[in-house]
Amino acid sequence: MENDELDEIFVDRNEPINKKLLVEVLKPFVIIDSEGMINFSAEYEKLSGNNKILIYLCCKKAMVLKEIPNKQEATGITEASKEANVTIDIAKNAFYKVFNKLLKKEGDGYIIPNYNLIKIKQIIMGE
Repeated sequence: MENDELDEIFVDRNEPINKKLLVEVLKPFVIIDSEGMINFSAEYEKLSGNNKILIYLCCKKAMVLKEIPNKQEATGITEASKEANVTIDIAKNAFYKVFNKLLKKEGDGYIIPNYNLIKIKQIIMGE
């Protein structure tokens, strides 16, 4: 079977998660207990408000992967603002303007598609 050159620019919507990449993004900034309580590090506090939103969304992805009860990946703006410890205006800006092309609407909230994790890492580590 011949490879299609166009495959290089298309992503699989159902791309499996790269857990190692997710850990690389989260490890400097958080630890999460078995009930889903997030403890932010001093490094997290140095991040911009927008990037704190990305870290929180990655935390939600990790919690779902670990099958923590009553956790779903899709996250609304109010929840993200409260849990990431940023203002509602920062959360709205992150969801609707700064990262709107990296996030995907799912139900009543937003998720980071697995294929965008590498971009998230570049944004976070490039700060």
